[in-house]
Amino acid sequence: MDFNFNWEYVYAGAPYITISETGLAVNSPACAMIDNPERVLVGFDEEKMAIGIKDVGDMENAKSYVFFSRMNNGWVRIGCKDFVKYLSEISGISFSPAKRFIAKLNQKEKILYITIKCEEGESDNKTE
Repeated sequence: MDFNFNWEYVYAGAPYITISETGLAVNSPACAMIDNPERVLVGFDEEKMAIGIKDVGDMENAKSYVFFSRMNNGWVRIGCKDFVKYLSEISGISFSPAKRFIAKLNQKEKILYITIKCEEGESDNKTE
């Protein structure tokens, strides 16, 4: 039987994206899901209340963020305070204290994403 064990997975924990008042933070297992790209695009689908992160790839003219080289203590932080204020307003969720979400991967598009529900509903992937 052949296995492909990741010996750091249990130690590093589940793949998380955390939203705080100042922005997004992505942990190393989540970064690895999209192959630790140097630059990423961050998008928002307001209808589905989803935040997506993907390798900039050939979309070099789009607004991108330095990513993997900014890793510090196992986390990459993306400052987007104004976006989080907007997200808080439309979702009814306060991000103080920070909220942690389990990241998922869209295999076809190679997009790391989380979904947020409005205040009356819980996210499919939120953890406390």
